[in-house]
Amino acid sequence: MLPDQPAYGATAPGSPAYGAPAYGAPAPTPAPGDVIGSSRGSRILGYVVALLLGALFGAIGTVVHQIDISVFGLFDLPIGLIIALVAIALLLTGLRMIAPSRLASALAAAALIGMVALLTLESPGGSILVPAGPTGLVWLFGSTLIAVVVIAWPKLGARRRPAGTDGPAHPGARPDAVDLSR
Repeated sequence: MLPDQPAYGATAPGSPAYGAPAYGAPAPTPAPGDVIGSSRGSRILGYVVALLLGALFGAIGTVVHQIDISVFGLFDLPIGLIIALVAIALLLTGLRMIAPSRLASALAAAALIGMVALLTLESPGGSILVPAGPTGLVWLFGSTLIAVVVIAWPKLGARRRPAGTDGPAHPGARPDAVDLSR
């Protein structure tokens, strides 16, 4: 053991653990271009989770889209359809926002649409989960439309700029302008 290092697990009272940054010290920053959590294994796991979530949301949405509640006896509100469409919109939008590419949201959308299509078929016992009424048609086409719109929507927000530049991405552009060229 070196004289300037404390014994394993032993530190002075009130001081940080050996090797830990002191209070108020700047946090370590990754090297430029490094993406945190970008190992091949974590990306594959993320894609598998996206597939499973898409299939799960498609299956649950297909089952619950027929639920409705009566509003004061005046009309039936298709609450299951509303909740299912909002849930898939939030799932796909969330995946689109957090993933660096469209692949995770595209995989979730493909699994979702595949599960909806599979559960639309008549079962061997003759039961049908998606009847050919207005609610069923809105579920079929609405879920597909939401998936296509979310995947096709451009990713807006902070754009990458060359290292060492603080200004706008293009000369003459306003500093608060959104760069849509990428």
